[in-house]
Amino acid sequence: MSDRQWVQDIRREQSILSLPFGLGYTIDITQTLTALAAAGMPARVEAFDRLRFDDGRTAFLATPDPTATVTDDGDGAESRVDDVILLPGGSEGGVLSLVRRYPDLVVVNGKRGRVWANGRQVHGTSMQRKATPGWRTVFAIARSIVLHGGGTHAIADRTGIPMGEVRAAMPALGPHVFHTPIGWEAADRPVLVDWALAAYPGYGGVRTCWRRDDTIDAQADQLIGLGGVMSDRWAAQQSGVLVPPNRLTALFADHPDMQALGYEPASAGDATVSVVIPQDTTVLSSAEGCCTNDFITAHVLYEDSWVTANTDAVNGLRQLLHFQSDLAHDLRWHPNNGSGEGGVG
Repeated sequence: MSDRQWVQDIRREQSILSLPFGLGYTIDITQTLTALAAAGMPARVEAFDRLRFDDGRTAFLATPDPTATVTDDGDGAESRVDDVILLPGGSEGGVLSLVRRYPDLVVVNGKRGRVWANGRQVHGTSMQRKATPGWRTVFAIARSIVLHGGGTHAIADRTGIPMGEVRAAMPALGPHVFHTPIGWEAADRPVLVDWALAAYPGYGGVRTCWRRDDTIDAQADQLIGLGGVMSDRWAAQQSGVLVPPNRLTALFADHPDMQALGYEPASAGDATVSVVIPQDTTVLSSAEGCCTNDFITAHVLYEDSWVTANTDAVNGLRQLLHFQSDLAHDLRWHPNNGSGEGGVG
């Protein structure tokens, strides 16, 4: 088995959630922003699916999420009026997002024989699958339980997810978790660690890439000071994994003005920093200190590159998570182990 085969096996075989291909995909819009600026239409990222131009107009980003609808955020179509529709790439998923939002559009993919009208696909083989509702919440809960255990209140506090949503999402984990006198626990900790790491589709949203001639540490310190949550190789090294700390992904709720900080747009390969505005905000609310938790850092490394350094770092984080899960479980149930007193059971 290759060093990455276990991830692929879990993604192919897992049945806890419905996770269609393309779910959680993050699009890089660095070139889109550069082209708009060159055309005299400078814009900034306002949200994971929206740009704002300097003249005040907004642009809806038709992204390739295979399940997205215009009411995903609960606002309803009537409250989401944008001045511009922007397709940052040629993906069919982006077209799907567009036709759901504007049902008066008719879109035809002649090569594949697909037709969309009235806000839905009316002909051809469907590329759409339904995702399990609340799947982001389920992953956040699984990450919290397998490392920290705890009751519903504790999970809500740790993840930043409202308690009602925690309760609603819990049944999706089914027999993989069980309740105890001191809170929820994983039925099989290594299995749940691996599932939460490997099956997670991604945080979605948009990414921009930037470069500045400075040390990665200095760039990370500045972005942390602006409220960013760090990930990638730099964060993996902070967790004690031996990997060159030469790549940095910074996740923000609001995109900072990178050019005002001395950065220039760059390709993904030349960038010193990638800035992400995630659709899955649980990766921000459940961050551990200045970095994303090790599950998210492992995901970033896995998706970034198949180079040996990244593969080794992913497996190193997997081993670390197994160890942390076992240690935290022992401390919860036997807090005074070795002293002959205390503990549960």
